[in-house]
Amino acid sequence: MNKDKPVLVTGATGYIASWVVNYLLEGGYKVNATVRDKSQKEKISFLTELSEKYPDKLHLFSADLLKMGSFKESMQDCEVVIHTASPFVISG
Repeated sequence: MNKDKPVLVTGATGYIASWVVNYLLEGGYKVNATVRDKSQKEKISFLTELSEKYPDKLHLFSADLLKMGSFKESMQDCEVVIHTASPFVISG
């Protein structure tokens, strides 16, 4: 894989995805990571810490699988996509 191009990891707040992001960063890769809502600071704190540890290597994007086009920005220039996101729908 080309380390000059970002790897997109979807659903980055998930357990497996968060480790994938971590290992990619440790390996020197740039990572675009999607989360449902970047404003949920507590939920993304692990990713925020990683972005501080690896400046300019990790970029977080808000994206929702159920919203057409919400991944367009995060996929820009990516060579690889690691798709771990899964929709979570609660019906009452």
